[in-house]
Amino acid sequence: MDKRSKTMIIVTIFLLFLLIIKSTVIDPVGELVGDSEKYRLYALQTSPLSGGLLERTGLLTYRVVKVKQDSIEGNTEVLLKIENSDEWTSDILEGQYSGKVRAYLFYFIPVKDINFRGGFVKDEK
Repeated sequence: MDKRSKTMIIVTIFLLFLLIIKSTVIDPVGELVGDSEKYRLYALQTSPLSGGLLERTGLLTYRVVKVKQDSIEGNTEVLLKIENSDEWTSDILEGQYSGKVRAYLFYFIPVKDINFRGGFVKDEK
């Protein structure tokens, strides 16, 4: 193997290492407090919309990368899943929220961004 090929392999390994660090340490928001934490849970629990093969095998994972309170006016209604149960509960948060959930393949390759604005909207039928 020539010197250029070795250099390219080293650069590729270095960039892969940087991607792993970025995806696992820098991207996800940590634990939040109050209504922001409730919105983070809402975004994380409602983001896996389709139960595809990648999700069933555990190759596709979701992480919340952004939660932001857009305004303090109004309310945001969210659905939260009760732990150790298949039941959902409704909660009302003070203010308007938005967030972003990112899907990762193999825990570190970003493949899809899911943006949230507001919360759950009930059908008035």
